Amino acid sequence: MNSWGQWGADDERGALNRIDDDARRRGVSAIAAFEPLSLAIPISEKSVPFAGMRTPPMHFMTRDGGDYAAGHREAGGFGFADDYLMVACHGTTHLDALSHVWQDGQMWNGHSANEVTSRGARRCGIEKTGPIVTRGVFVDMAGTPDPIIGVEDLKSAISDCGVQLLPGDALLVRTGWLDRWRKGETGVDSWPGLGIDCARWLDDCGISLVGADNIAVEAFPSGVDGEQVPLHIELMRNRGVHFLELLDLEALSRTSRHEFLLVISPLPIVGGVGSPVAPVAIL
Repeated sequence: MNSWGQWGADDERGALNRIDDDARRRGVSAIAAFEPLSLAIPISEKSVPFAGMRTPPMHFMTRDGGDYAAGHREAGGFGFADDYLMVACHGTTHLDALSHVWQDGQMWNGHSANEVTSRGARRCGIEKTGPIVTRGVFVDMAGTPDPIIGVEDLKSAISDCGVQLLPGDALLVRTGWLDRWRKGETGVDSWPGLGIDCARWLDDCGISLVGADNIAVEAFPSGVDGEQVPLHIELMRNRGVHFLELLDLEALSRTSRHEFLLVISPLPIVGGVGSPVAPVAIL
């Protein structure tokens, strides 16, 4: 089952089309204290979990105080610093573009995987998403004993929060994995997350995106024989729901807040299949 064609044969934004004025107003109405809270992991060589072919971020200076100490001078006593950042687009807190995954040669909406070349994605690039402003819904699943969070456990946890998922909402799930990684209690070869049976229900609720404090939102190993990331295929590729990964939800988990205004602005990387982001929850 898929949602291809729901927003037109040429659509490249998927479930973000569900974010309408009602969804944005719902987010604004959830604001109580007007307190902004960053949900991004600080970017440094040692602060970001990385796995597979991704490498740690590299930050280096092209002009710094040492240049002036060594004798460099600007007119009028002026001085400045300049720097570069090299970071994997999926190597820190980030939003996946719909061109990130495909199966059987097709990505979201039936667009051909051949549209993703060494120069980037000609279809469904991250620049097509635009800024995201909607209601965020937070649920803490860190106490779930099974590393694969099933749909019934997810439904129960959301119900216990007194919140109902509505079209256009963004669901953010804390698994506790990032906190354990920071404490040296776990590695990057496995992590808890959502199970494949969550896909249909989340889509039926009408969410626009789903995020978590782990590397892939879904659990790894997935629990599905022969499939590494079945939730990516079922929910992103088939239904157009964006994934927000490597979130820092620790501070949010201490607020007792379960709904808020969520603001995300991906870098408009033309042809990018993902983008680092610094999501902000306005409580």
